[in-house]
Amino acid sequence: MPRSPRPLALLLALAGCTQQGGREAPKPPPAPASAPAPEHPVPGGKAPPPEVRYARMWLVIVHASATPGEGSEVLKALARTGLSAEPVRLSTTAFRDLRPCLELVVAKAFSGKAEAVAYQGRLLEAGVAAEVKHAGPLEAGREAREATCLAAVEAHAALVEGLKRREAPRFVESHVGRTFLLLGESQESLVLEPMDVRRSVWMASAREDPTGLFSLGDRVDLYGAEGPLREGCAVKGFTWINRGVPPVEFFLREPPPEEPGCGRVWAFAELDCAVKPGVPVFALPEGTKAPVFFQREDAAPGPEEAATEATALRRSARFATLRLEGSEQAERVGEPLREEVGSFGFSREERRVLFTVARLRVGEGHSVCGIDYDQQATRAVVRAPGERERVLPETGLVGEDVVGVLDLEGDGRVELLLRETWPAGTLRLVREDGTEVAGDVVENCDCGC
Repeated sequence: MPRSPRPLALLLALAGCTQQGGREAPKPPPAPASAPAPEHPVPGGKAPPPEVRYARMWLVIVHASATPGEGSEVLKALARTGLSAEPVRLSTTAFRDLRPCLELVVAKAFSGKAEAVAYQGRLLEAGVAAEVKHAGPLEAGREAREATCLAAVEAHAALVEGLKRREAPRFVESHVGRTFLLLGESQESLVLEPMDVRRSVWMASAREDPTGLFSLGDRVDLYGAEGPLREGCAVKGFTWINRGVPPVEFFLREPPPEEPGCGRVWAFAELDCAVKPGVPVFALPEGTKAPVFFQREDAAPGPEEAATEATALRRSARFATLRLEGSEQAERVGEPLREEVGSFGFSREERRVLFTVARLRVGEGHSVCGIDYDQQATRAVVRAPGERERVLPETGLVGEDVVGVLDLEGDGRVELLLRETWPAGTLRLVREDGTEVAGDVVENCDCGC
């Protein structure tokens, strides 16, 4: 569900807010004759960024990536077609209607969709796959967007650092019918082979654990959102995997691509036990004391408790900010701002964690595309007999993401198991104060609408 991004969920965007990332890129072409004048004047007489020329234009995109400077091969293929082209690299962060934190390679821009689609067809006939996207207006809050993208650098560093401890929780994934334990990020160039027909998962075998933390035969215990799943799963091999989600044009290329279209290469240990694809699973070294798991309550809180928590949520700073944003959007488009508030809880014996979620929507809620508005504010409170009530800090927590509650170390403090779907597929295990214990991200390079 679209909402304000969190740092780890933007790991895919480490450098997607800059234009060239230190690599040489084609110079911006002259502004198309139909390009509009800059929507936002640049103070101090500085030259406007190249994205200004492409506001509200239809872009014919031949490559999209979270890493600036990529796409050199498609630029060569574009040149070989002999078609008229005006290639340029643009940051999606500049445009309201595109998902931020990606760099696009645009073959040409048009003021009308029909012309863009016709040009896309000519490219396809010439063997170059492309997508047509409308850039929409410039994003007035670009600086805030860029700050969020750059915050991903710190989140990525924290994830990599956390994986350096053998005893750390690690997420487990299922790919092509096999089970893998996340180890760490690759620091070298690797040749990978596609493992499925769509070429969305790429692998290369490794002789040993490149992180030096695990050996063949080492065992781990697996846990899901509600408790233990498997005991004593053994490491039977090591593998490099790239499973990033590329833009749609990647799957249209002929001949099929010879390398992944998105994401980083990560090291994994292959395990000898199976897990269901798409189910949140994490592992701890065999023999580690099992976490204490809370169970989701079947019944909603009573009317009085729900009303009290809803009132407290509406008094929060985040709710006030989101309601103001939603009201402004509702006024712009002439539609009502809809507000829905609900509560749900997790409990273990007499201990309880209660979540109250307010969802604010305008239109159908397609906020990824900059068309509508769909945001959430969440209040989380921990209660136990004889203890002072603890309200978790406002750290951008989205109640919809909560799939599990547990006490990882038996210290009386809870950890939240979160599954985020936008802008990347992300699993996170976070403490009460919002700090991350473990994380896993499947990067997504599709630029949105």
